Amino acid sequence: MAAAILAALLALAGCGSVSVRPTAFKAAPRPPDCALDFFRHPPVRDYDELGELFSYYPYVVAPQEALRAKACELGADAVIVTRDFLIATSRTPDRKLIAGVAIKYR
Repeated sequence: MAAAILAALLALAGCGSVSVRPTAFKAAPRPPDCALDFFRHPPVRDYDELGELFSYYPYVVAPQEALRAKACELGADAVIVTRDFLIATSRTPDRKLIAGVAIKYR
């Protein structure tokens, strides 16, 4: 599954983009620049998952910059960053892969 996601992300060219795989849980959308918490591990407090976010950029970018707008669109309070690494290539500039789970606090 992860290989398929990575392959799809590698197919993206040019500027970065974020794709979303929503869950059944829905929340009211928030403004694109809403305040969000970003975690590297799940928070202690209870939450519901709104969706998985996958981004691929042709330059180095912070998870907060890459995932914020889509997470806010889903109505998230926070994002649990699950992947954040560079993909080194010999023919093109390095790429940045960032993925996470948008969550809504209960």
